Amino acid sequence: MRTIHREFYQFVTFSIMSMVGQSLFILADTFFIANGVGAQGLAALNIVLPVVNIINGLGWMFGVGGATQFAITKSQGMLDKANNHFTQTVVAASLIAILFTLLSQMFVDDILGFLGVTPALFEMSRSYFTILTLFTPLFILNNVFITFIRNDFNPRLAMIGMILGGIINIIFDYIFIYPMRMGLTGAAIATVFSPAVGLMICSFHFKYSRRTLAFQPIRLRFGSILATLRNGFSSFLNEFSSAFVMLIFNLIVLDLAGDIGVSAYSIVANMNIIAVAIFTGIGQGVQPLVSAYHGKDNREAVNTVLRLGLRTALIIGGLFVAIGLFLPDLIVAIFNGDGNIELAKLATPGVRLYFTSFLFTGVNFTMIFYLAAINEGKKSMVISALRGLVFVYPAVALLSRSLGLTGVWLAMTVVEILTLIGILMIFWNERRKRVV
Repeated sequence: MRTIHREFYQFVTFSIMSMVGQSLFILADTFFIANGVGAQGLAALNIVLPVVNIINGLGWMFGVGGATQFAITKSQGMLDKANNHFTQTVVAASLIAILFTLLSQMFVDDILGFLGVTPALFEMSRSYFTILTLFTPLFILNNVFITFIRNDFNPRLAMIGMILGGIINIIFDYIFIYPMRMGLTGAAIATVFSPAVGLMICSFHFKYSRRTLAFQPIRLRFGSILATLRNGFSSFLNEFSSAFVMLIFNLIVLDLAGDIGVSAYSIVANMNIIAVAIFTGIGQGVQPLVSAYHGKDNREAVNTVLRLGLRTALIIGGLFVAIGLFLPDLIVAIFNGDGNIELAKLATPGVRLYFTSFLFTGVNFTMIFYLAAINEGKKSMVISALRGLVFVYPAVALLSRSLGLTGVWLAMTVVEILTLIGILMIFWNERRKRVV
């Protein structure tokens, strides 16, 4: 049991730090753009951020889905089959990344129009979007390799790759935005360095003496690819739902409070990125251990890892709620370099109210990753869909209509509570079936 606890804290700590490292590039862009470009630059960035979520979601979909297959198969002693999962996942992810890049470059203006960009923000949003999507394969493959390396029991290297990528991004953000005055173009170029560095660090895993991960002559198995997509789709939905939430919130806030409202929401949204990164880190730390123990049919160990994950999620969620309640002014001030009074007036209650949702977000994320890790991809997908698609628009639309911006800030708390109720109903139904 002590070994399980040690493995859990090692994997979850490194995974959280990895995800925070990845989110650093978005946070750094937000900070430097807010202080070096201004409120309009912040709003322009926020328009494009849903695309970042989708790109990351595709990477985690292939990464988590393929690595789950890899970990379970490897724990059952079928190493060649496990490495075939790895090889075909990399090939499939590369093809999707190239297709995404081509479509994004061909339909830039149409996509930005769909995202709700205003004429005042168009040029800034376009420059960031064009550069970012041009390098989509780097972002997707970085997420894939990070996940597989973690499942090959080298979470430390995965963490180093993510964090170094984030640090390099921050350095170039400063250089391109301040001394070189390149605005959002510079921020986008700096962002690309993050996955490039991550992939370079990941390549060292193949010199790791205890690694089992290896490329093989590819033998594409359609059923295996479908299993990868099924197990990983909930991870895509987690990221896609963030993009969907951001899009819906942007449009409703734009209607209620204009560009300055979008700037205020961008502060809340970027803090949400940090929180979700941490909760995703917990889920991704739980996944390799649960998959390995599930492959060995060690139910007691699986339950122990799950309990530790839920406990950690609740503690961190409670800390976020406390920060939102007691330090909203400090958070807003970090991203309000111009000292805009109207921006602060809108964003401060937003932080305070939105942060209450984090008490439930971590629990929901842990359960989503747990179900994917034990090959219950359909249930994991249903929960992700409830949280990210089914409940969001009705909650935001109804609450904003009755409470205005206050309703917008409270919407995600309602969504997370409804999702948790959905999880409890799924597990209660499963228990009832077993009894019958």
